[in-house]
Amino acid sequence: MTTMVPFIGIAAGRPSHASPSRLFRLLAAATSALLWLPRFWRARSELAALAAMSECERRDIGLTAFDIENALALPVERDLTEALARIVDDRRHRREC
Repeated sequence: MTTMVPFIGIAAGRPSHASPSRLFRLLAAATSALLWLPRFWRARSELAALAAMSECERRDIGLTAFDIENALALPVERDLTEALARIVDDRRHRREC
């Protein structure tokens, strides 16, 4: 004799479509998308401030005008200040060796 059990949606350890982890990921993605534009504008304004510096001021912090131009060519989702900081750090390490 066989017993038929109707399918209700949650069966044998299978998560439902509205699991908390999926909702959390969806909320995190929506938040990230909404906050992307302010982060983008802040990074571009920081880059504009670096570009407005004189060559002497940029040299003091370890950057050149070419570095600023290269940072503008990076994809918009990359953190430009982090990329420029890595360039400065690499130059300092090369001088020390």
